[in-house]
Amino acid sequence: MKKTLTSACLILSSLFSIPCFAKNNDGNWIENYLDPNNGSELSRFTDYENNTRWYYNLRLQGTTNMGNSSDNRSSSLEASLRLRGKTMFTDDLGFTGDFWLKAKEIYSTFDGERTNSYDDLDESATWENLIIGIESDKYGALVYAKHTATWAVFSADIGMLGQNNIQADAGGKNAGKIIYKNNFDNNLFIHASYDYNSKISGLDIGYQTENIYPFIADAYGIYFSIHNGQPFLNTGYNSSIIGNVDINSDIKSDTALNRHSDDLLTYSLSGYKQFGFNGRLGTVISYSEREHGETKAEVRERGYTTGGLGFSASATYQYFPEGLKGWGPVVTVSHDEFTDKFVPQIQYWFEPQVRLWVGHVLTSHGENTTQAEFQVDF
Repeated sequence: MKKTLTSACLILSSLFSIPCFAKNNDGNWIENYLDPNNGSELSRFTDYENNTRWYYNLRLQGTTNMGNSSDNRSSSLEASLRLRGKTMFTDDLGFTGDFWLKAKEIYSTFDGERTNSYDDLDESATWENLIIGIESDKYGALVYAKHTATWAVFSADIGMLGQNNIQADAGGKNAGKIIYKNNFDNNLFIHASYDYNSKISGLDIGYQTENIYPFIADAYGIYFSIHNGQPFLNTGYNSSIIGNVDINSDIKSDTALNRHSDDLLTYSLSGYKQFGFNGRLGTVISYSEREHGETKAEVRERGYTTGGLGFSASATYQYFPEGLKGWGPVVTVSHDEFTDKFVPQIQYWFEPQVRLWVGHVLTSHGENTTQAEFQVDF
């Protein structure tokens, strides 16, 4: 039993955003925030007797992508600081927060011409997450957030960045959202969001034995999601397709391109399954109704469409080496109505907090990509 718990903590501590273990440590927004193994504790703001705890993490992450030739390549370096926790006012009610700040540097070349130069990590510093709100252990969390319209798509958050075709809202994480989130004691889950700037809404309803991110042995979850934003697909190197776009419309979105309709809905069925501490599978199946009269070739060339993106499915499996040291393969397979993708990857874990991985993205329509990443957590 002790070995099992130790293995779990190694996995959790290596993945930066991942809490740990028992349900009585759970928060509705920040899972297992009371576990002392999570992050570096701020003792001045921690009181275990009153279920109050705050902690922080540091991360350094780098990514390099190259298309079919070295003339098309880009690299990014990110340094981030994340503070989160909960302060209880009563036995049930408390203040919760998640403050994740990233400094990012990008270097890129297109057709052999430099399009973005290195300038000493001074390119941008932005909020990745900005969550402030009130949480009831019984009735859930109600927060102001810079975050995503739906939550369950993170069940496929495995392997290399940006390779799952899940038709999530193209705007990604945006400020101006009001979100309600509750992990019920009977394993039911609900997440509802409303963006008061773009008027985009999202809803997730699911059943989970554990939250998505704790990586608990043999845990699983299944979710139904819906949003009225702009579905998004990655189709190759620096290539994507966005649905529900109308440049002449006045219907706001979370991207620079306005929406064609606020009634176009994207539906998703997603889930994850943890196989002991050695493997994890994440899948997402999505659908949004396509516009009639447009060919697939036209949509690929333009990069957007007024309608939806049709049917898509994506699955990723990751193997974890014993003790999170050594080699661990990952594979992603995606299919949609515009392209098919196969992404073999290999990770090497130097230790639970330090890993390096590389993969090759093979796509049926678009430019293939070789991608390498490293991640160090403190």
